[in-house]
Amino acid sequence: MNIELEGLREIQKFANFFEVYHKTSFECYRKAKDGGVQEILVEILDSGPEHSPNRYHVVATSSDGKSASGNPGDSVDVALAFVHWWELDK
Repeated sequence: MNIELEGLREIQKFANFFEVYHKTSFECYRKAKDGGVQEILVEILDSGPEHSPNRYHVVATSSDGKSASGNPGDSVDVALAFVHWWELDK
């Protein structure tokens, strides 16, 4: 068992939380629709294998305050595909 999943379970048990996620984040840069460059923080939330098919959720936030997310998925690839990336261009 990996430490992240063990940590999720232990936090739930001892702190009486009903929802717990392990968060992994990435700093990314993308070319915006207007041709400029956006700095984006992409956060991948993992609620653990017992929450499949909604295990992973992705939230992307730009340095200029825009954000995008989508439906959760059973894999990181699916959750990334569900993100409404165009929301970062509004």
